[in-house]
Amino acid sequence: MLIEYSENQAQSTSSIKDCIKLLNKLELKILFIMDENNKLVGTLTDGDIRRAILNGNELSDSILKAMNKNFIKYTQGSDLSNIENKVLKDDLQAIPVLASNGTILEVHAAGAHLKQAKNDNTVLLMAGGFGTRLTPLTDDCPKPLLKVGEKPIIQTIIENFIEYGFHNFVISTHYKSEMIKDYLGDGNNLNCSIEYLQEESPLGTAGCLSLLSEKHLNKPLFMMNADILTKVNFTQLLDFHLKAKTSITICVRNYTHQIPYGVIRTNDHLIESIDEKPTKVSKVNAGIYVVNTDTIKNLTKGKNIDMPSLINNELEKNSSSVSVFPIHEYWLDIGQIEDYQKAQVDFISNFSNE
Repeated sequence: MLIEYSENQAQSTSSIKDCIKLLNKLELKILFIMDENNKLVGTLTDGDIRRAILNGNELSDSILKAMNKNFIKYTQGSDLSNIENKVLKDDLQAIPVLASNGTILEVHAAGAHLKQAKNDNTVLLMAGGFGTRLTPLTDDCPKPLLKVGEKPIIQTIIENFIEYGFHNFVISTHYKSEMIKDYLGDGNNLNCSIEYLQEESPLGTAGCLSLLSEKHLNKPLFMMNADILTKVNFTQLLDFHLKAKTSITICVRNYTHQIPYGVIRTNDHLIESIDEKPTKVSKVNAGIYVVNTDTIKNLTKGKNIDMPSLINNELEKNSSSVSVFPIHEYWLDIGQIEDYQKAQVDFISNFSNE
């Protein structure tokens, strides 16, 4: 189908961050990068952005460092009878048709890309923690039920997954579990299905995976802490995991830390260089995973195990079995009082219109 693409254009002088803002507003998640002569010089999708981040680029860098310069295109006069099949076959967002001078004449997309499919993958939410760092707020209320905006954290998480077509939820509970069950019920009020796993004693951050019934183990499973607010695209995360063909995909974020001292590099007793208060960027665990069912089936039922241990076990079997999915979207781990206060402010701009 032919699509209106005027909003899907960005200038080659834009930054990666500028283009992320544009992409987030679009239904069809592709940008056409145009030079000063309105010539198409590249395309940009979410996958291109994540690859750029993994390669060490910053969001302030030029979009030229992230865009795909080898994009698929048709030229004026080409046979277009099979163009939409090409979009679907190659799993593309869209294909542009270009004039001889490189400007866009029209853009074709497949209608299926504009509809949100229903996804049967199970979503496991970890809601059993005591939330001790949020005392006294959690003295009488489990952390997932703390309200951010006008609704509990866990409800916002569930509604975000539903937006991407996911409707099967399992919630692992321990601390004040009855309050969570009483509030969410079986999910009927949210147009989804919710089941519960009760941890009689804490099983670590991955132990509850062993308690899942067989009906939840036919497709890769999402696993997420129930105290995280994020705008990550869960469909893109699942697609990434399937294409990576790994046992586990772990979401990561860039964490920037400035060392408040001059850092000296030495060779024996001689100084090679000194960096004054250098900034270090590390990739940190974002608390969101996709896990293959074979990995879950190998767990011992009811045995305590943390997620880092599970990941290390998989890496010992196969060093290429775990992939990382960089998050550039909004993300906040509500672990402490100041995080909770920040979430109240952030909610207005990120979630209040949903």
